[in-house]
Amino acid sequence: MRIAVSLLWLAALALAEPTAFPWGPYTAAVRAFGDESGPHAGERLVLLRNGEETVLVEDQRVTARTVEVTGNPPPELWVTGYSGGAHCCFSEYVFALVGGRVVALTAGDWGNGGLVRARDLNGDGRAELTFVRVYGYLGGLCYACSPAVWRTFEWRDGRFVDATRRFPEITEKHVREAKKALMQAADRDPQDPYLLGQAATYWINAYALGRGKEAWAWLEAHLAAGTLGWLRDHRIELLRPFSALP
Repeated sequence: MRIAVSLLWLAALALAEPTAFPWGPYTAAVRAFGDESGPHAGERLVLLRNGEETVLVEDQRVTARTVEVTGNPPPELWVTGYSGGAHCCFSEYVFALVGGRVVALTAGDWGNGGLVRARDLNGDGRAELTFVRVYGYLGGLCYACSPAVWRTFEWRDGRFVDATRRFPEITEKHVREAKKALMQAADRDPQDPYLLGQAATYWINAYALGRGKEAWAWLEAHLAAGTLGWLRDHRIELLRPFSALP
């Protein structure tokens, strides 16, 4: 499952937006810098206006596109920076123009996760943003066994708010898939890393939907004490991303 996330992101980078496009009074342009074969090669997103340029994001690979988030023109600028490497790292940024100034609405390092969907889900003309957070190597798990949580956010009253329960489709999909995998793995070693990762994925996505207690009760009824003990040991690590919005 985690490998699929990596391939999804790499495919998205391969389908990058045009090198330059208009954004309000600016031209947004992705430019290469450095020797492509050297250690400092990379790309940067710059804003061009009246012969001046401002660097917004710099990474090994950079993609940029516009997305309507706030409803105020022009559409916001969604930028993804990729550091390179099989398991890392993606940084996500959403910039807006407010009173002629460039303002970052959100910016953060998402490891091998990040912004996987920007789509208008309720027909109001503004996109809701769905992020995946991968808990890479949680509790010593292999990377491919690591759990992940999918959460959706919307822009409301000048800030991002968690709207996962209003738009549960993606999160519910991963609850169902993890639960199915757990049922199929019922006879496995309770310390099987795949089983542990699926148990954590099932519980934390159910928690995001407001069904954490229900999911925990199901786990208690179907899984061995060792798996539940592992989950208890890492409960705070799983919950930590819920302490702040993106």
